[in-house]
Amino acid sequence: MKVEDFDFPGDRLYLKNHVWVKPCGDIVHVGITELGQSLSKGIVHIDLPEVGDIVHKGDFLIAYETIKAVSQISLPFECTVVSVNDDLWDDPNIINNDPYNIDIVGVKGDHENSGLMDAGEAVAYYGGLIAKERERYAGYE
Repeated sequence: MKVEDFDFPGDRLYLKNHVWVKPCGDIVHVGITELGQSLSKGIVHIDLPEVGDIVHKGDFLIAYETIKAVSQISLPFECTVVSVNDDLWDDPNIINNDPYNIDIVGVKGDHENSGLMDAGEAVAYYGGLIAKERERYAGYE
């Protein structure tokens, strides 16, 4: 599914903070959406958790810094970190190359009933955000 030129694959679930999660068996992979990576180009630093860390619902799991801002990723469910993409320590900007095939971490946790959006809901939500931004800046063109 698409919003403008941005893909939202149907095999993932989405959060409103530009994060995707992809359940694979009992592991949930976590990454940044294509729209999110386009907004955060130029990731200059990333703080990753350690394997074995337990992260409570709503606590920050990952923090990353771009040229413009510092952003945090949290999940709406408690989880245990089971894998970390160590390549991101050396070059956090690789997220921008292929956001749906580069996950940041893998976690175990009960993501069911945690308010995650499917691709259709994500397309509607992000489409609405883009429309509001266009409306907001329409007079500046």
